[in-house]
Parts: sequence; structure tokens; C-alpha cells
Amino acid sequence: MGILDKIFGSNEENEYKAVVAQISNPLMDKIDTLEDREVRDFFKTILDAAERSLRGILFMAPEEFHFKKMPTKEEVDFWLRKVSLALVAYSFHFFSVEEQPSVGQFSYKMYWQRMFDSYNKVFGENITVGEINHYAEGLKEDSEKGYSKSGDLEKMMEATTKDHATIAIELLKKIWHENIDSEVLNSLKAYKPHKPGYGVERLNPIAKKTLFLGARIWQAHQQIVQPFLPKLLTDY
Repeated sequence: MGILDKIFGSNEENEYKAVVAQISNPLMDKIDTLEDREVRDFFKTILDAAERSLRGILFMAPEEFHFKKMPTKEEVDFWLRKVSLALVAYSFHFFSVEEQPSVGQFSYKMYWQRMFDSYNKVFGENITVGEINHYAEGLKEDSEKGYSKSGDLEKMMEATTKDHATIAIELLKKIWHENIDSEVLNSLKAYKPHKPGYGVERLNPIAKKTLFLGARIWQAHQQIVQPFLPKLLTDY
């Protein structure tokens, strides 16, 4: 018995697979038309991470968050499109652009512009570097201010939380129809994971759900995409 058989009944499994296939198969066909092998491999990795994170959230998340549902075709499309964009953004900021010499910075940015153009081709979008930075604002801040390198874990986690919230809020509104009001936003702003009394226990329930969702997407990047990135930049 496979993992999906344990999560779903056979009918649920088949229904989920069928819905996902309607979106992911055409995307894979578009990825296969990309000219360069490293770009194709990168986007296959991105799409795999996006789909796995969806599956995990829908059917393996704690019941208290009420994530379980059978998504529509439109909801799967929205998830794969937005989560893939966030994963591309995290990948762009995984290595620090600022640390490279000026010629290296130019080459790095041109290299990733090709990735952004490929995202646009696969998903039929017209994203810019501004949108990439929007989804990885915290990573960008960490890179520029050196929180991770200096060992400032509190600032690093606060920056990372911004990115978790950015993608999760969009998904919660669109797919789970959550009301992200000022109370939720204020709860997220007050969240200080390293400060006693300002951690998860103080979060509004929807804010807690937001951070859980965002953290699972970041975890998919850590576990599936990040191991591929050094190879992407050195082995092709």
C-alpha cells in the first residue's frame, strides 16, 4: 500500500490525482519545451516541490488547521502557480548576490533572468524582479544585512517569517477563503519566536495557520529544491 492509499481512500486518491494531472501535465509539457536542460531540470524540481507541499498540506497537516479538502482544478492551478513563484524567489535569494564581485553580480542576475523568463513561459505570466523580491523580502533582508552570517537568529527568523506569511496569506484567501483581517495581521507582526511570551502560543488561530502553511512551503524548498541548487550553478 502506497502513502497516498494511507492518506486517502482509493476514490479520493484517484480524484486528487486526476485534478492535479489536469494542471501539472500541461505544465510539464511546457517545461519540456524549454531549450536548456538545467532550466528544465530546475522547473521540474520546482513543480515537484510545489505539488508535494500541496499534498502534504491537504492531507497530512494537523486536523486543528482544517486544511483537508478536495481542491478544484482552479485551486490547484493557483497553488502550483503561486508556490512555484515563491520557490523560484527563494532560490534566487538562496545565494547572496551582494557578495559577488560586480561582474559576478551581473552574470548571476542575467542567469536568473533566464529563469524568470522561463517561469513566464511555463505559467503564462509576466513576472518581474520586483515580484520575485516581494515573495522573498525576508531572505533579501537577511542577505543584505547578514543576520544569518552574524548569528543573529532572532532577526533571521523574523525576516523568514515575513516570507512565510506573504505566500501563505494569498493561498489562505484564495483556496480556504480565510478572512485575513487586521487582527490576524497584527498577530503576525507581534510574533517574536525567540522572545518569551511572544511565540506561537500568543498567535491568533488564523495567524498560527498562516505561519504553519508558509513554513511547510519553506520546508519543501529546503528539502527538495535547495539540494539541487549547488548542482544547478556548478554541474551544468
